[in-house]
Amino acid sequence: MVILAERGRLSFLQAAFVAGCIVCLFTGERGFAADHEQLRQEGARHYSAGRYFQAIEAFEKALAGAPEEAREPVKGDLAHALAGLGFEYLSESEGRMAEETFRKAIGVSEDYYANFGLGYLFFTRREDGEARTYLLSSLGSRRDYAPTHKLLGLLDYRKGLTKEAIDRLSLSLRLDPADDESAFLVKRLKSELGVVSKFPSVGLKHFKLRVDPKIPGKLATRLQVELERVYTELGKALGVWPSVKVPVVLYSQGRFYEATGSQHWVGGFYDGQIKLPVPTVSDEKDPAFRKLLEVVRHEYAHLLVLKISAECPMWLNEGIAQYFEASYKRDAVYGRLKESREARIPLKKMPARLGNIDDVELARWVYLQGLGFVEFLAEKYRPFRLRLLLRAIAEEHSAAEAFERVYGRSTEDLEKEWWARVEKPGK
Repeated sequence: MVILAERGRLSFLQAAFVAGCIVCLFTGERGFAADHEQLRQEGARHYSAGRYFQAIEAFEKALAGAPEEAREPVKGDLAHALAGLGFEYLSESEGRMAEETFRKAIGVSEDYYANFGLGYLFFTRREDGEARTYLLSSLGSRRDYAPTHKLLGLLDYRKGLTKEAIDRLSLSLRLDPADDESAFLVKRLKSELGVVSKFPSVGLKHFKLRVDPKIPGKLATRLQVELERVYTELGKALGVWPSVKVPVVLYSQGRFYEATGSQHWVGGFYDGQIKLPVPTVSDEKDPAFRKLLEVVRHEYAHLLVLKISAECPMWLNEGIAQYFEASYKRDAVYGRLKESREARIPLKKMPARLGNIDDVELARWVYLQGLGFVEFLAEKYRPFRLRLLLRAIAEEHSAAEAFERVYGRSTEDLEKEWWARVEKPGK
């Protein structure tokens, strides 16, 4: 779900905001002296370039001297700029700062974008009741903002209300026909609803399965055993066990890609349900099936990470999932990192979500860098600190402060030491 605007790029929302300012400036809105108009225009330019601090400063100056009858529009400008800053904090995994900034924006003016920001923040934290409250408040200020309807649809999907989710996502798509992600989600959910409803249910102790009849019974049974084993092993490793049965959908391999619309390189995913493509082989010792058992561990690790800390940065989430998948070889990982070190990305500059990545090679690099750094943390500081780190992120609402608290060092310092190890001769 691509919701956050890229820094430095004039998004549709920013363009609309700037246009709104310009309309006010040139339609002779009464009460504005030339300097107030200039400050407002200056703030709009800063906002469009992603310079939110400067935009906020300009709008605050404009508000300080604006006559009473002209203050409300400037308050709206200021709140909107604060909301932009809130999303910048979110992109840097600074959830607490983002929440404070969104709330400050709403205190200035009941801005739809700031309410949407809080809704999005609580959505990522999986505090769905709070998320819905702020999203509905956002709709109260602006009914036609497509991303708000999209998030409400995804909240419906989390509750298992697939039909309602499709309706809400379809509305989002009508409001923004260029939103390829909403189009993909509507198509996928409709396809899945038609297919999965025909799969028989299987109840396990800790899982609720839907199993494609095309899957050989022997392999389906083997996967059921693996799921319960992973529940115990990863539960001990990360210190969390889901209190309700985890929904899992087992597709035959061909049907998985057809029903979910996933790319051929996707080996499974977790979107509130674990969804897996089961290869059409007859022997559980087949390499393709053995690989699927690793994917089971990977996706279940994602589920646990999100239960501990829904604000966990994507690269860290992927690194931990690969670490507990336990299929990698350290020397091979370090070798690949060393060979391609020119492509390194500072961890704090990593994309916030895989949905923000269109380049498959970039996605693979993010996975590799996440795994390498997590392996370094586990090797030097012991694996148990990974779960302490996740809990600290949940409590601090700040990845940077969580690293300081758990490891006594900044992320940047740890990253620098890690790369020194990667580049060490003989590694």
